[in-house]
Amino acid sequence: MLIIGKYRRIELLEEFEELVEKLRRDSEDGVPIIVEGERDARSLRILGIMGEIIPVKSIRELRRRLEARGVRSVILLFDLDQEGEKLMRLVKRSLEGVVGEINTRYWLRLKTFKKLGFTQVEHLHLVPEKIRAPSRGEEAPSRRKRD
Repeated sequence: MLIIGKYRRIELLEEFEELVEKLRRDSEDGVPIIVEGERDARSLRILGIMGEIIPVKSIRELRRRLEARGVRSVILLFDLDQEGEKLMRLVKRSLEGVVGEINTRYWLRLKTFKKLGFTQVEHLHLVPEKIRAPSRGEEAPSRRKRD
């Protein structure tokens, strides 16, 4: 059971919001975000990320697509489980030499939220709710009426 103190909860929420804001800005600046599937893309849209999000259907096709467009930088954002990590390495290796910068920093920063039970990008939009919700054993904020 994970118990997060009130102030740690605020820090985590601020860290998450900062991460999403930076991701949003990079996306608006034209950096494509590469994800595993359509549900991952939907979760990012819910968070307000409106730039190009590319679900991986075929690594070969992804490579051709980015190469044909001369894309200089991409963000890889895969699940934090073993399968996602494996795919991350495979896609990264495949894109080396095609794309100048392959950004995995967001993925690495998301590992902070793994302790909340978050491992899949498709649930990314639920992280703020999970952070705000009191854990078992924690008291919910008092809703006592004032006289």
